[in-house]
Amino acid sequence: MPPLPSLLNQYIVRTDIKVNKSNLKTFCKPCIEVLGEEEGQKISFPNKKDRIIQHFKKCDNFFAKTNEEEREKIFAILQPNNNDVPSIIPQKRSYSISSQTSQVSLASSSSHKVINRSSYYGPMDNYIVRSLSKEDLQKFYMLLLRLTVSCGWALSWVNKPEAKELFDFLNPFLKLPDRRVLGGDILKQVVADSDKAMETAIKEDPVGMTLTFDGWTNVKNKQLLGTVLLASNGKQYVWKAVDISSERENYIAVIEKTEAMLTELRNKEITVCAIVTDSASGLGKLIIKVTGQ
Repeated sequence: MPPLPSLLNQYIVRTDIKVNKSNLKTFCKPCIEVLGEEEGQKISFPNKKDRIIQHFKKCDNFFAKTNEEEREKIFAILQPNNNDVPSIIPQKRSYSISSQTSQVSLASSSSHKVINRSSYYGPMDNYIVRSLSKEDLQKFYMLLLRLTVSCGWALSWVNKPEAKELFDFLNPFLKLPDRRVLGGDILKQVVADSDKAMETAIKEDPVGMTLTFDGWTNVKNKQLLGTVLLASNGKQYVWKAVDISSERENYIAVIEKTEAMLTELRNKEITVCAIVTDSASGLGKLIIKVTGQ
């Protein structure tokens, strides 16, 4: 039977009484100190670290005699590759801690990082950090772009030192892209992936799509014709918007653009079962003309 970690020895009382061929009867020292020897020895367990820690996790006396830091150290003993010090180390990494201060060396196939901390536990990235796969990185960029749009931030926020410091704290392997990359290649890729997912969902609709139109004026005073597809379950998909500034009062030209949209949808094997528009004069004539054909 290998010796128990030194962290456990100060909270247990071992006897010479065998409970089986390999293990000895063991008592909880905090229970004996609080309840007395007679009552405290009514609860016993083998001198195995998993059984000891299992008892400690539900022992009020142990919690009363220890602080949070001590309990975390003891409970972490059951983690793999532990030598009296809590650690959860990803594969392909090396780990070392000196007796005076925590000096941690993390190494992966792609990078090497050395961090010094005064905490006995070492830095947070000992526990949760790993390098990102290609799929992880794509999802990270997508979430980053969605966060930027949702919060209404300028793309330049990713270049701020405070932002980089935050993400380096969360995970040193999370490197923020430059604002030009975020608004360029990443934006194009996210839009392409979103369009592909939308097209797949639209094609699989069991009933068909309702094609809706609406007109508005953008900040450049251009007249736009917006197209939104409504699925049978009520979900909306923004399809596209076209500039009809020159054709706003010429409904025949608008009809041509609309028919081009319908042709594009048919070519993509997307079923359109209805068309809805607003009451604008040009668009009102449009719906009559298109549905009448």
